[in-house]
Amino acid sequence: MNITIGDVARMANVSKGTVSAVLNDKNTVSEATRKKVLAVIEKLNYRPNQVARSLSIRQTKSIGLVIKEIDNPYFAKVMKGVFDVCVKSGYTVLLGSSELDPEQERQSVDTLRNQQVDGLILSPLHGENQDFTYLAELLRFKYPLVMLEPVQNFTTNVVSVDNVQAAYRAISYLIELGHTDIAYFAGPQYSAHSENRLEGYRQALIDHNIPIRKDLIIQAGSNIEDGYRTGTALFSSSGDKPTAVFCYNDLVAVGLVDALVEMGIGIPEQVSVIGFDDIAFCESARIPLTTVHMPTYEIGEAAATLLINQILVRDKVLNEKIVLDAHLVKRQSCGPKK
Repeated sequence: MNITIGDVARMANVSKGTVSAVLNDKNTVSEATRKKVLAVIEKLNYRPNQVARSLSIRQTKSIGLVIKEIDNPYFAKVMKGVFDVCVKSGYTVLLGSSELDPEQERQSVDTLRNQQVDGLILSPLHGENQDFTYLAELLRFKYPLVMLEPVQNFTTNVVSVDNVQAAYRAISYLIELGHTDIAYFAGPQYSAHSENRLEGYRQALIDHNIPIRKDLIIQAGSNIEDGYRTGTALFSSSGDKPTAVFCYNDLVAVGLVDALVEMGIGIPEQVSVIGFDDIAFCESARIPLTTVHMPTYEIGEAAATLLINQILVRDKVLNEKIVLDAHLVKRQSCGPKK
């Protein structure tokens, strides 16, 4: 049940105007009344509807951008695309990051709304326990919004790539090289991209009549340390080892390469490695990394352009889906199975 300002007013035995004055820190309310209202707000866990409050406020020529990880090079290029479009259009960009924490994601959205940004670009976390109440509220008020990946059961503007197809191409390439024992180092639990890439991995194996081994689908993470840790554990264990590994992103792939080199395992002579994103140092790494190129800058550009267009026609909900192309870049980290 949603608690309203009317509920607070009734329990505190004051008017809605008095509750509003307390929330806005006006000096028209006595200290005793203020304390009484604040006590009721705390008891009911009331959160003011910032979306509704801000709809009547004029545009601030600013937008909010909420990403998943502030130190991930993937998002650096996305941010650059967003910033460049906004600068040309006279908008300021305010940044938030969930850091893979659903509660911090919600808080970032709330903070940016409190800053009265005119719209939001959001790279959302996913998962069975993810609470999208805030998203439902934004859409109910036709708030200008662009998602960097779709959220099931929600109709929004989306800018993305076909992660399933991109992963399918990567696995098919490894199969063409003769690999059949292919591991997938999956990404964070809250990443829809990781799930989509897993689907592409599975489809490619099925289409080539290769059995799917559950022991080769391994939850890794999203950074270099995750790739190093997961790679060390896998290749130092007993039993059959994969001859190729498809990684959730380039950072995980770099960590895996570090682990393999440290263990004296040849790349690509013994193990082929594919990353995802094509971040800046992939080509110049000590073993240039085969990877899926993500059009990160173009994603940022398209998202900012779409958001500004919706801000200008905010009396209706837009439902545009922009799918950009991701392609495989072949470098020295992959080779034929020997």
